[in-house]
Parts: sequence; structure tokens; C-alpha cells
Amino acid sequence: MTSAWSADSDVADAPAVVQPAVASDSRALRFLIVGAVIAAYIVLGIVLRLNTYEYQLLGVPILVAFQLGIQRQPFRALWVRSAPPLRLDARFVVLWVVVGLVPAYDAVSALGQRDPVSAAFYATAIAGAFGLAYALRAMRVQTVWQLVLCVLTVSAIGILPSTLSLLLPHLIHLHIASANAAAGATTAQRLRGGAGAFLLLPVGFMVEEVFFRGALDTYLHRGERGTGWLSAIYVSALWGLWHLPGQSLAFGHLLSTVVGLLVAQIAIGVPLSLWWRKSGNLTVPDTAHALLEVARAIIGGG
Repeated sequence: MTSAWSADSDVADAPAVVQPAVASDSRALRFLIVGAVIAAYIVLGIVLRLNTYEYQLLGVPILVAFQLGIQRQPFRALWVRSAPPLRLDARFVVLWVVVGLVPAYDAVSALGQRDPVSAAFYATAIAGAFGLAYALRAMRVQTVWQLVLCVLTVSAIGILPSTLSLLLPHLIHLHIASANAAAGATTAQRLRGGAGAFLLLPVGFMVEEVFFRGALDTYLHRGERGTGWLSAIYVSALWGLWHLPGQSLAFGHLLSTVVGLLVAQIAIGVPLSLWWRKSGNLTVPDTAHALLEVARAIIGGG
């Protein structure tokens, strides 16, 4: 079998992933386990009143426990499903440095401001940059084409409502639940400057996309026949509910908030899951997600 790192290969290798011990779990049990994991995550976020960075950081140990105790696959399979061997060569190091520059700068800045929580958050993004570099090394021409199609699909679904809301403010009001993994005034300014993807890309490889696509979607879809629409919708609905701790939970607005989150995140999450399954490379859905957030910030921020 040709190495997944072979420079003269135009098509991504797709060796079979070793099935973990839990592969024999029933489909219903897998759905129950995933639902319980996200429910516990959401409850902790609400009860502990975690801010955005703290809530994201909470996901790291949960992800590690899920991958080791339930999924039982190597961590690199979260980023590239076929999990090719890692090579720490010059090309990999250059990629890691390039995609890790923005979070490294932010981490140092946060430390200088004596903000350990933000510094820890950006440090996880540096670790995410490691995974992103690994996934970029595994990309081939076919994967790039899949990335382009994923970006076009997600953009058509995600940007159109924002554009309509901007152009027709008196005729249409569409709430788009932000999935921005690095919310806040400073990040918003960075997004408007067009550099936001350099932070959102590695963040997604350590927290959001890697959790919901790399881990949960992989676990749910294993053994399914066909497209697996139900599991894609289910994990996307959980992704929407996962945003609850960052929303207003006043009783009078709770139902509309939940509905808005479900509609927005299912519409985006399903194609992200499907392209993750097709490509097997987290760079595909993560890039589409990050670029969508940049576009939304530019449209919304003027």
C-alpha cells in the first residue's frame, strides 16, 4: 500500500481504519452514549457558568476521554480518518509554524495581560495547529477538490441568510447562531481584518470540529449503510444545543433560542459531516466552517 505521505500520489489513500472494540455496540447505544456525553458537557457549561474560552477548554479532556475510552482509536484518526503515520520532517514543521503563528502570538499576548484562561485556550490552538499540519500533509488533489465543493456548499447555505438579513432588514429577520470558536471584540476585529481563519482553523482542530466531526460523527456513522442522514442530523442537532451555554437562557426566549440553534447548526452541520465522511480529512469541513465564520463576521460587522 502506498504511503499516505507519498508526494507523487494525486489521490488520498484510504486504508481501512482498525475497528475499535466498541464497533459491536448497537446503533441505538451509540446514539445514547453520544447524547449523554454532550448533555453532560452542556450541563457543566451552564452550571459552572463558564465563559467562551473556559467552555471550549472543558471540551479537551472530554474529547480525550471519549477517544481513549469509547472510540478507542489513535488521536491522529480524529484529523485524518485513515490515520497515516506521522512524519516530523521539515515540511511538517513549516506547516505547523505557519498555522500556529496566530494562536502563538495570542497566547503570548494573553500571558502578558495575565489572562491564564485565554492563554490556555490559545495554547490548545497551537496543539490544534499540529493536527492541522498533519492533515494538510495528508491532502491530495482529490481532497482539495472536495474542500472546494464543501466550501461552496456550506457558503451557499450559511451566507445566504446572513446576506438576506443584511439586504432586507425590514422584511426578513433570520437569527444565525454563531459557531465562532473565538468570540469576543478582539477576535471580531481580527475577523474583519480577514485573518480570522488563521485562528479558527487550528481551534477547530482541537475543540469544535474535531469533537463533533472527527470524534462523534465518526463514532455514530461507523457501520451505517448508505449516506447516514439520521446520524448526520443527530450530531448536528447536538452541535446546535452545545451552543446553549453561550446564549440567553431566559425562559421567554428559551424555545426560540433552541429552535434557532437547531435550524442553523443542522443546516450547516449536515453537509460538514457528509464532506468529512467523504474526504476523511478534517481540513475539509474545518476550512469551510472557519471561512463561513469569517464571511459572517465581515457581513455582520461591516
